[in-house]
Amino acid sequence: MRCFLSLIVPAYNEGANLPRLLTTIQSQSKDFGDFELIIVNDNSRDETKEIAERYAKRYPYVRVLHRKQGNNGMGAALKEGTVKARGAYVVWIMADNSDDLSTIPRMVQKILGGSDMVFGSRYMKGGSSGDLSAFKSLMSWGYSSIARALFGMKVHDITNAFRAFRREVFNAVTLESDDFAISPEFSIKAHLAGFQLDEVPTIYKDRKRGTSKFRMVKMGIRYGKFLSYRWKKCPGMRQWKKRLGQ
Repeated sequence: MRCFLSLIVPAYNEGANLPRLLTTIQSQSKDFGDFELIIVNDNSRDETKEIAERYAKRYPYVRVLHRKQGNNGMGAALKEGTVKARGAYVVWIMADNSDDLSTIPRMVQKILGGSDMVFGSRYMKGGSSGDLSAFKSLMSWGYSSIARALFGMKVHDITNAFRAFRREVFNAVTLESDDFAISPEFSIKAHLAGFQLDEVPTIYKDRKRGTSKFRMVKMGIRYGKFLSYRWKKCPGMRQWKKRLGQ
């Protein structure tokens, strides 16, 4: 059964954060219209599974997917959740309460206005990286700035996974990343495929509970690969253009 909006939450050992996130979503549910919430339990070893199932029994809009191939990372969980999504529009949300969910209606409004992918941007006017460490903030801002210059992108925060997009965008590209690198990969490939990217300001909050799975050096190397698409053939681009009717 189709719905208007699918919210996708990847969760690996996020039992300390899920109750607060789900309570926030419930309190703002009227702002999301006809929606579903898909929690993708990425083979967690804590109480994530039990918490997600408890909420699914309580609220009919909650669906839970339990991954069966081990902890393959945020990107893998997001891809699986998006494939199973029933909504015409999709929003990726982190389980650690770092995203300002009041941003979602504004992102969706931009989609309805003609944009294909809309970022919650920490680095545009009105946005803020909040209490994210100065080093991480500088690195993510710097990467997005380089991508803007290399590809002519007009958005300021392509490393933030918090975004809304049309299902057609996801269906038209081939995403390889199973980890945090899915954020810039999806952004750059969608841009190269000719989709319209947009942004709205958002305020980020660093996680207060649980352990971050992000590894700066490893992700720096992974992120750098996508910048090479400026000079090298981007994998799958011919297929994307065919699907786009170009």
